[in-house]
Amino acid sequence: MIYSTTIALGFVRLCLLVLALFYLNRKFVNYHKPENIFDFIANQWFKYGSLLTILIFILVQLGIYNLFNVIIIFLVFIFIDYVGLRLIKKSLAFSSNKIKYKTFELIKNVELNKNWLFYISTKTKSKTRNKRIWILALLIVLGFITFFSRYYFTKYDLYALSNLWMLELETVVGFDEQEWFSNGVTPVGELALINFYGKISSIPSEIALESMGIIESVLIGILIFWSISKVTASKLIAPITACMFFSLCYVLSPINISYILQHKPMFLALSLAIPAMVFYLNPSLLKFNKKNYFFNYIFAFTAIGLIDIFTLLIIIFPFLIIAFVFSKREYNSYNFIVIKSFLISIVLLTIIYGTSCYHLGNDFSVFLNSSLIAASSYTYFPHLILPYNALMLYYIVISIGLIIFLVLLTYVGKENWHESFTLLILFIFLILLSNVKNDWIDIEMVKQAVAIFIPIFIGILTAVLLRITYPLYKKVNFIKPYFAVIVIGVLGFVAFHFQEDELKKLKQTDDTPRKILDAYENISSEYFPFSYAVANIYATNSISKNQHFFINYEDFINEYLYKDYLFHKNLKNKKFFLENPENVLPKSVLVFIYKKNDGFISPLVDEGLQHKEKLDTIIKTLKKRGRKIRTIYTNQVFEVYEIINKPKESKLNDLIFKI
Repeated sequence: MIYSTTIALGFVRLCLLVLALFYLNRKFVNYHKPENIFDFIANQWFKYGSLLTILIFILVQLGIYNLFNVIIIFLVFIFIDYVGLRLIKKSLAFSSNKIKYKTFELIKNVELNKNWLFYISTKTKSKTRNKRIWILALLIVLGFITFFSRYYFTKYDLYALSNLWMLELETVVGFDEQEWFSNGVTPVGELALINFYGKISSIPSEIALESMGIIESVLIGILIFWSISKVTASKLIAPITACMFFSLCYVLSPINISYILQHKPMFLALSLAIPAMVFYLNPSLLKFNKKNYFFNYIFAFTAIGLIDIFTLLIIIFPFLIIAFVFSKREYNSYNFIVIKSFLISIVLLTIIYGTSCYHLGNDFSVFLNSSLIAASSYTYFPHLILPYNALMLYYIVISIGLIIFLVLLTYVGKENWHESFTLLILFIFLILLSNVKNDWIDIEMVKQAVAIFIPIFIGILTAVLLRITYPLYKKVNFIKPYFAVIVIGVLGFVAFHFQEDELKKLKQTDDTPRKILDAYENISSEYFPFSYAVANIYATNSISKNQHFFINYEDFINEYLYKDYLFHKNLKNKKFFLENPENVLPKSVLVFIYKKNDGFISPLVDEGLQHKEKLDTIIKTLKKRGRKIRTIYTNQVFEVYEIINKPKESKLNDLIFKI
């Protein structure tokens, strides 16, 4: 299926882009820093992911949002961030001298017949390089495990082509028309990033929307690995266990499998919040001066507010209070900076949303309440091995035991476990909050957050067990990489074997939406934009925006035959079409005709089945008139006919060979 291929292709392109940026960073910028790929993703996403969200918001408000403008302005910001505002003039002169020096060095190396590996290798020792390659391989394995573990559940998906999906696709496409609040005042930063993801990876908006849930899960999995490696003493085994738990364990986590592919604003917001939490607990990881620290947190909190207000107010705000109490006293000055940044971002967001509510005539209190309550989320966990409350009770009891043990290690044993027990306290707080009934707290969204923090809890638990058993294996540290491979294999087998029976109980959903999306992806990959029109059920109208013309069935049935008659009668009469432009037909018209069958009939195609006989009659009439009609796509649900009004004027291959 082209639909499936495009989802994977977008993901691979994004991965290659990240790898290219990491290589350039190691080659030309931070070649002296001991930074691996996990550190790079966490640091740069926290820093530039926030900036990207805010930049897109500003460009849309200015009416100049497009891929080119984003990239150019983003590169300018990166340059300024790298050299500093005060050093721009000096840096230009320095860069000029650097380019001259590198040019002469290149000429010298060419004359010395240096091996091609010399030009692409980074300035690192072979031992360090081998370690980074190993970590990179680990990232690739964990990333693809998460990707395919989520993609496996497409057959249970209820999100594709639902009413919510259509509404969100309209918002995603609306950014190209410079509309931010197209469906009322609501946080839509995630949808803006979906639009950008579609552009940067060259995939259609509907595929970007459909695949963003998987991308978010992969990003969260990577950040869970990174966060456990920073808040515990375990740098490999515990992080792998936490990431694998998030990727593969469903019977112990409150994840709604029927909507597992649906993108979640909270997941994207937490992808910024998790690094923010870790850096708040340990500011030395950022290696920023206090001024940069201050501004980066303002950008992060503002971006989170543009993506998901719930994460900002219900998760981050309590965390800042909890962490301030239990973090090291030496970090208090940095903690105050973060709290000040949080308050400033709240003011900025209040101005943004308050002004928008005023202009659009919305009530700000209603906006705030609706932002904290997600009507599209609900909890349904038939796959859990235990009832939700019973499972959470076990997590709370174990977490309390861990906290007591870690507090003793920290304050009696003088070990550093502040970050770990602080995150465990937040974990317990979220579990308790998921049972609080309040009009301003969405229990379903709290459970989404719990699903993210359970793997973090598992990672900390694993790290503690490793700490207890450390005397038994401290002399065999050299086998860690090999043991990591064994851990991945064992956890993968256990997840598959022990969850198989529970997952078999799940019922597969109607695959009609995936077939429709596959047909559209097939069409968009073969036809030139706006050279054709599609006649289909009204639910697919949003897919047509910014790609091709759309004709609903009623208009097609009532008007097309007459327009076809006028068009071909006056084909050589240019004056007629100048005076009557409404009678110009697209070069090709693609008609979806749904089939009647004895099996399950999707509610999605009811409209198409109601008009089937009339559509068949129109196709037969056009054939009698001598029109060129061919079947371009068929499956057991529908067929797509192409009515060719101008031969070789729509398909990309025809246009290329015509040139």
